[in-house]
Amino acid sequence: MLTSKNIVWIALVFMLLFPASARASQPYDTFYVNQTSDGNYISWMQDVYTTGDTIVGMGPTAFNSPSDLFITSSDEVFVADTGNQRVVQLDAHGKYVREIGKEKGPGQLRAPEGVFVTNNGTIYVADTGNQRVVVYDSKGAFIKEMKKPNSPYLPKDFYFVPVKMVVDARDVLYVVSKGAYQGMVRIGKTGEFEGFFGGNKSTASVMDRLKRLLFTKDQLEKETAIRPLEVSNVTLGSEGFIYTDTKGVTSSQIKQLSAGGTDRFQNLKTVKFNDSDQIVDVAMDSKQFMYVLDQRLASRETRGLGMISIHSPGGTEMFRFGKTFKAPEQKGILAYPVSIGVNSRNELWVLDKTLNMIQVYERTPFGQTFLSAAYDYYIGDFERSKENWQKVLEQNELISLTYSGLGEVAIKEGRIEEAMTNFRITYDADGYSEAFWTYRMHWIDQDLIRTLAGLLALWLLYRYVLKRWLGVLLQRAPRFFRHIADELRDCVYTMFHPYEGFYRLKGRKISFWSLGTLTLLLFFTKLATIYWTGFSFFPTNLKAIAWGQEMIFLAAPVITWVVANYLISTIKDGEGRFREVLQGAIFAMVPYILFSIPILILSNILVLEEKILITMLTTIMWLWIGTLFIVKTQVTHNFEFIENIRNSVTTVFTIGIIWVFIAVGIGLTFNLWDFIYQLYKEVAFLG
Repeated sequence: MLTSKNIVWIALVFMLLFPASARASQPYDTFYVNQTSDGNYISWMQDVYTTGDTIVGMGPTAFNSPSDLFITSSDEVFVADTGNQRVVQLDAHGKYVREIGKEKGPGQLRAPEGVFVTNNGTIYVADTGNQRVVVYDSKGAFIKEMKKPNSPYLPKDFYFVPVKMVVDARDVLYVVSKGAYQGMVRIGKTGEFEGFFGGNKSTASVMDRLKRLLFTKDQLEKETAIRPLEVSNVTLGSEGFIYTDTKGVTSSQIKQLSAGGTDRFQNLKTVKFNDSDQIVDVAMDSKQFMYVLDQRLASRETRGLGMISIHSPGGTEMFRFGKTFKAPEQKGILAYPVSIGVNSRNELWVLDKTLNMIQVYERTPFGQTFLSAAYDYYIGDFERSKENWQKVLEQNELISLTYSGLGEVAIKEGRIEEAMTNFRITYDADGYSEAFWTYRMHWIDQDLIRTLAGLLALWLLYRYVLKRWLGVLLQRAPRFFRHIADELRDCVYTMFHPYEGFYRLKGRKISFWSLGTLTLLLFFTKLATIYWTGFSFFPTNLKAIAWGQEMIFLAAPVITWVVANYLISTIKDGEGRFREVLQGAIFAMVPYILFSIPILILSNILVLEEKILITMLTTIMWLWIGTLFIVKTQVTHNFEFIENIRNSVTTVFTIGIIWVFIAVGIGLTFNLWDFIYQLYKEVAFLG
C-alpha cells in the first residue's frame, strides 16, 4: 500500500523527469498590421518586444515628474527630471551617474522639460521655468544660456518658453516653445533668430467657411482667430531629418521635415499613423525604424492599437504593442508615458511621468530576425534577407511582408511563378506586377507566335465557317428567338446611334425576354469584372466578396434613376412612360457590357505601369453611359436640350433624397427591431 510519503517521492521524480515548460506571458498583446489594397487589418502574434528592467531611483536619485529623456550614441541616458529641477545622467544600464543643474549659479535649472545631447557631448536643456535654453559641456559645466532672441522679426508679444529642442549638424537650434503656433523657433549658431520652422497649418471647419461667406468684415474681426496647433515635440534623425509631433490631431501627427520645412511624409501613401490625438513622441534606431509613443489609455474601443507602434523607414506601420492604464498594477504597463528612446542594443526606454520611472522593453529573437529581414527588404538587398524571411516563416505564417520578401527573393533567383504566388498570398499588387512583367517577357519569347497563329485560325474559322453557320441557324430558329436577336442588335445600334436608336424605342415595347437577357448580361459582366480581372489591377480576397451586395451596388443606381427620372419627368409633363424609361435605362448600360470585354483582357495582359490604357477605357465607358442616359431622357420625354439638362440634374438630386430616406428607414427599422428584441429578452428574463 502506498503511503503519503511514497506518493510525494513519486511526484517529485515525475516532475524531475518531465518538467513542465514555463513561459512568462506579457501583460499586453502584440499585433502585426497587415497592409492590403482593401485596407489594414491586425492579427495577434508573438512578442516583438518584452518587458525588461524598470528603472526607479531611490531617495535622492528618484525621479519627480520627469518630462523627457535622450539616449546618446554611446547609450548614455539623460532625463529631464522636471520636479527635481535637474537633469539626471544614467549609464547604459540605467545606473545613476550624476545630476546637472542643481548647483546655484547661472546654470541652475527650474522645471526643465527637455534635454538634447550632441555627438561631441554638449548638453542642451530646455529650462522651461526660466524661459531659456541652457548649454553645458560634456562634464556638466555651464557654458551659456540662450533666451528669447532679440530680433525685429520676432513678434513683441511672443513668449519664449522652451519645452523641447534639437540641434542639427550645423549647430542650428530648433526650439519647441510652449504656445508658439507659428512653429519651432530656429536659432543660429551665434544666437540669432532665423525664423519659425515646421509650423502646422490651421484648418477651418464648414461653419468657419460659412462665416467667411456670410459675415461682414466687422463681424469677422470679432470672431476668434483660427490658430494652428503648436508643435508638441521634436526629434532629430540620424540621417539629418527633423521629426515633429503634434498632439491633439488625428492626421499628420508626425512630420518628417526637409531643410526647407516641407513635410516629406505628406505625399507618401505608405505613411499612416494611428487615428490617435495622443501621440507624444517618436524615436529612430540606427536602421531608421520608427517607434511611435501613444498616450491613449487602453480600453475596449482602443484594443489592438497599442502604446508603441513600430514603423518601417518609409513610414509603413508594422507592429503595435503595450498598454496604458490610469492605475497600472503590472510591470510593463504604464500610466502616462511622455518620452521614448532607443539605444544601440535596440532596447526601447519609455519614460513615465506619473510613475516616475523608466520602463525598458527588450527586443525578442523573433523581433530581431523579422526587423533584420525587413531592413534588407526595404533597402533592396533581397538575397541577403532570404535566410531571415525563412526563419520568420517557420515561426509565423500570418505576416504578409514575409511573402513579399520571399517573392522578391524568388524574382532575383528566376523563380517567377513562385514569386507571383507569394505576391498573391500577401495581395501585393506592385510586386505581382513586377513578377508578371518578367513572366510576360518569357511568354512573348516562347509562345507569342503560336498564340497569334491560334487566334488567326479562330478568326478564319469564325469568318468562313461559324458566321455562315450561325446565320443559317438563326434563319431556321423559331420566330421568338429571331425577335430577341433583333432587339439585342437594336441595343448595340442604339449605343452607336443614340438619337435614332432611342427614337426607335419610343412607343415601342421591348420584350421582357430581351430586357431580362440584357439584365443577366449586366450581372454576369459585373461578376466577370470581380472574378476575372487581372490580379495586378484587383488584388482582393475573392472569397471575402459578397457578390449579392455587388449586384445591389450595380442595380441600385439604375433603379433609383428610373424611378426618380420618371417621377420628375411626369411632373414636368414628360411624354415617356415608365416602361420606356426602364427599357431605355437598360439599353444605356450596354457600353458596360461591351467595354468590359477589352478591359478584362487587358487587365490580364498589362502591368501597372501600363494602367493608363485601362483607365482611359474605363473613363470612356462611363462617359459613354452618362451620355446615353442624358440622350435617352431627352428623346423619351421630348425635352429641349436645356430643359433636359435641368431635368437630369433634378433627377440626380432626387436620387440622393431617395437614398437618404432609404438609409433613414433602414436605421429606424433596425432600432425598432432592436427595441423589440431587447424588450423580449427582458420579459423572458423576468418571467
